[in-house]
Amino acid sequence: MANRAYELFEEQYYARTKKSKQMYEEARKYLAGGVVADGAYRTPYPLYMKEARGTKLWDIDGNEYIDIMSGGGPTILGHSPAPVMEAVKKQLDHGTQTLVTHSAAVELAKKICQHMPGMEEIRYVHSGSEAVHTVLRLSRVYTGREKHAKFEGNYNGQLDNELVSGSNFGGLEESPESVAQCPGIPHGVLNDIIVLPWNNTEASVALIKKHAKELASVVLEPVACAHMGGIPAEKTFVQALRRVCDDYGIVLIFDEVITGFRLGLSGAYSILGVIPDLRTMAKLVFGGLPGGLYGGRRQIMELVAAQPISSQAGGIMFQKRKMFQSGTFAGNPISVTAGVALIKELEKPGFYERIDGYGERIRDGIRKIATAMGFPVQVVGVGSMFTVYFSEHPVRTIRDAAKANKELGAAFYMGLIVNGVYVAPFHWAITNGAMTDDDVDRILEGSEKILKEMKRHQA
Repeated sequence: MANRAYELFEEQYYARTKKSKQMYEEARKYLAGGVVADGAYRTPYPLYMKEARGTKLWDIDGNEYIDIMSGGGPTILGHSPAPVMEAVKKQLDHGTQTLVTHSAAVELAKKICQHMPGMEEIRYVHSGSEAVHTVLRLSRVYTGREKHAKFEGNYNGQLDNELVSGSNFGGLEESPESVAQCPGIPHGVLNDIIVLPWNNTEASVALIKKHAKELASVVLEPVACAHMGGIPAEKTFVQALRRVCDDYGIVLIFDEVITGFRLGLSGAYSILGVIPDLRTMAKLVFGGLPGGLYGGRRQIMELVAAQPISSQAGGIMFQKRKMFQSGTFAGNPISVTAGVALIKELEKPGFYERIDGYGERIRDGIRKIATAMGFPVQVVGVGSMFTVYFSEHPVRTIRDAAKANKELGAAFYMGLIVNGVYVAPFHWAITNGAMTDDDVDRILEGSEKILKEMKRHQA
């Protein structure tokens, strides 16, 4: 059975990662959960890395992995890419933080606005979560309304008004309920969020119309990644959202924290042909360094660009309906310098064709191998992104994903790690610019070996 295959892979994991197990016991004394973030944890205990270069990671036990998690998304060129590292090293000699706008911040903004349709002005923040939180606030300022709509199964960040109905869900599929994704989310926050069914045009449009008078915005991941593994929004679905938002004066927001520059230089526009009012970006934009940004229509972004005026008390005030947003490390010289170097690499001919081709080859290869062995499998994804579900039925929504066979999935993902392919369990995987045909061959050979072992214990 799948459980026995998992147990065998787990035994190999214990044998290969003894130093990580020891460090986990030490780390738990000082780090909550022994890790820097939830995404770094895995059962039975997390790995601890010592080096990352190109497509590879090396853990403290000396094991080598092909990293198909790519740092959670940011390392589209691979780890420590020379052009980015060289630019950062030069900038380090000229300062790391000034608060005064750095010239590279202007250069990066110019390139983003040139490549991304509808990005007429941008502002920098510190993370994707902050970017989404800020555009939701901006949409409320612009419309004078207070609620926003998001889609079931979409991950839009980790702040209170974002961590809703992602991996958790409730209510009818056609009219989902607002469900907190973890404890600590105030109930009042849930009342301000309308949850819509993913890729269900008729039901989503009906719910938007029903709540139109109180909706400031509709926010969606153009490709549902974190919780669904790379399931794109259907083009006609997004076109319908664009029309209904226009009809009712609702701000349409694309959360492109993952897809921005991942699907191409124009982001989700390359597959949907729809221009949002506002867009958020982060992850890979800064060449593997921290940062985030948001932007969109100048008419809306002007509400951020208020000039401060002095108050009678000697403090600072802003004009009515202008929105406050600032941040000490937003657009810092190191991150924006890395971003400029990154985009110059992405602009080179053939880059996206290569990483997308690797993604398609992996999706198609795993699908064929698993099907030939009699496994019910759905390998979802688009471009350079992919995720494996063991299911007889197509996976289009988070409810479909929840029905997939978890035992087979757990065994497969544990098998990957002990066969030198790094990705968190059930996490979406991605290719990058440092990959080679040999890397892809090793991923497919490892997948075949894993599936054969699973099949042997299924008989």
